[in-house]
Amino acid sequence: MSSWRVAATLFLGLCLSGTAFAQQALVRSFGNANMEIGQAYLAHYGSRCVAVLPTHVVAESGDIAAFLREGQDGLLGESTAIADLGDDVSIADIAGGITGDCGYSTMAVSRAVSSRIRANAIASVRSVNGDGSIAQLSVTIVDDDGHTFLRVQPTNDINQLRKGLSGSLLMSGDTPIGMLLSVDARFGVGKVIRLDRMFSKIDSFVAGNHSSAPVSASTSQPVTAVPGGALPVADGAITSWSAMPVDTQHRASNLVAGDDSPEWIAQADQWPVVIEMDVAGERVAISGVELDGTGITAIGTLPATVELMVSATETGQRWRSVAGGPVSFTDGIARIQFAPSWARQIRLVISVTADGGNTVALRRLRVIPAN
Repeated sequence: MSSWRVAATLFLGLCLSGTAFAQQALVRSFGNANMEIGQAYLAHYGSRCVAVLPTHVVAESGDIAAFLREGQDGLLGESTAIADLGDDVSIADIAGGITGDCGYSTMAVSRAVSSRIRANAIASVRSVNGDGSIAQLSVTIVDDDGHTFLRVQPTNDINQLRKGLSGSLLMSGDTPIGMLLSVDARFGVGKVIRLDRMFSKIDSFVAGNHSSAPVSASTSQPVTAVPGGALPVADGAITSWSAMPVDTQHRASNLVAGDDSPEWIAQADQWPVVIEMDVAGERVAISGVELDGTGITAIGTLPATVELMVSATETGQRWRSVAGGPVSFTDGIARIQFAPSWARQIRLVISVTADGGNTVALRRLRVIPAN
């Protein structure tokens, strides 16, 4: 065997057998961002960003699950397709800014958990708080069936497992060994699926080329040409957003949806609110952006001050500011013009709304091509 093959084999072996640190997300309600429904484990398989979470958490989230990744960046995401793997475990494909930092490869996660369970009965339940910070609760492993499930109990009676922790990771040091599925409210005992069993389900699902079921609440439709020279972004896509929509019907993806789709309405926890969009085509010369607020009755929720940035790089994003300042809407339309620029992505930064409130709305976001 050649030296490079030996090196590659050793490296892969280390990845598969070594410690894989966890990366998680909080699962929230679109209708109430303060409602913490549960937790999810983030990972990627090839180009797919996926979340593994309890099936009952998926059910409680409605048709679409909303995610907040751990950390100070406040990266958001939402499920685009979900599959039930059995034993209260589901896998969801994710879209949004969260996909830019989507955990570790599923192939790099160690499945060797039995030795860790035998070596140490003390572990911790790791979860994400509403501000993206991490909480850990010390627990004792009180039962192990040796195949699928563990049971854990807090080491301190003052700190109890609670319902919103479903989907939290059971950690042995820095290594995940299971996922909390449910909590017995009477006895405070948590039911955990072992990580090796959980990933055997995921491996079988992925290896079988199974497809997750698309979520049912998406209202996006292809768009058609509009008057006035604006270029509809029929092949474009909203890739990131920094504010939760008020509900599943008013998501950021509506900004590039069809005429019959609702507007985008979001509740800003902090300003500015940032929207990022992939432009249709490999690279497009553009000279402006059209903000369409037609049909929005609460005109005070329209953007009042914005900054526009573009990026033309193939890999990664190097943002360049091309316009900024106050905007005014005439008959529901605001056009922001700038010198012709190449773009692959557009970033819209909204600093404040017309009424200065925390609700922001816009019907469509369109690109104006350069002549």
